[in-house]
Amino acid sequence: MLETLLRDINATEINAFARAVQTPADYALTLSVMPEKTINSVKFRTKRTERRVNAAQYRAFDAQTKVATREAKRIVTEGMLPPLGQKYLVGELEQILLDTSRGADASELVELLYQDVAAHVQSIKSRLELAVGDLLTDGKFTLAGENGLTVEYDAGVPSANMPTAATAWTNPAADAIADEMAWIEVLRASGAPLPSRVVTSYKARALLAANDSYRRAFYGQPSAQTPTGVLAPNEVDAVRARYNLPPIEVYDVQIPVDGGTNVRPIPEDRWLMLPPNPQQWGETQYGVTAESLVLSSGGNPAIERQEAPGIVVTHGYTDDPVQVWTKGAAVAMPVLYVPDIHITAKVF
Repeated sequence: MLETLLRDINATEINAFARAVQTPADYALTLSVMPEKTINSVKFRTKRTERRVNAAQYRAFDAQTKVATREAKRIVTEGMLPPLGQKYLVGELEQILLDTSRGADASELVELLYQDVAAHVQSIKSRLELAVGDLLTDGKFTLAGENGLTVEYDAGVPSANMPTAATAWTNPAADAIADEMAWIEVLRASGAPLPSRVVTSYKARALLAANDSYRRAFYGQPSAQTPTGVLAPNEVDAVRARYNLPPIEVYDVQIPVDGGTNVRPIPEDRWLMLPPNPQQWGETQYGVTAESLVLSSGGNPAIERQEAPGIVVTHGYTDDPVQVWTKGAAVAMPVLYVPDIHITAKVF
């Protein structure tokens, strides 16, 4: 009976549906900070060239031109993309089988399967949003015994790019403007582009409204005459524009994890200053799973070979015990190409 029920559930259609499920609109880390990308491999690989070009030198007429030396270093990082995913057993299977034995069709089973497919995709995208947050927080993507898997990917972010505010911004006397200007100088000194935006929590941004340096800057008062009152959001923005500081995007996503708790991908106290071109900085890379290789092989493949990278969903059944299951799978992780063109600051 199970074979008959599953006969019309097509792997091609299931995976077309899975690929159509969008990343949640508020998942800014995998949508725009380190955008998703599929690669036709099970490995990530980054190449980075550090090149120093000295200025040319003048010479006297008829004198030989100086032979210059090249100072270049190429850094290649590679490793395996770790697997992730989950499996669901179809609930209410006994009732579905009973209804089918009385003449019902497989529509209820199909509906349950497709609900689970959407949930699988959501769960994988949620885990990767957390992974990007982990990497951006401390420069490392770390798995410590997660389902038996221990991984540490150290992107090599310099300590200068992960500063702590001189005075916690929860203290109105903290010079938040001077802190940001100093962090921008760290980027400029390394030849990095100016940051195009700041991503931070609602709480961290709200601290600027009562910050003394912002209030003095807005009202044009010296430090001995700090105005009272809280600035409006547009007044905070006016101060930032005056100092050519990048616009702020509030990111307050919380993701449920096992145990019933919600976890922030980025802690509330972090202040991310990000480069203008994410594609040249980092990506969330999806590779090719073993499941997708099976589905794309043979004379009548369920998916085309070029569609193998990314999230894939499989389904099946067992008869001891009688169960129908679906499984969502991916191999994926965030990868940072250039580790020194952003700032992740701890501000309180």
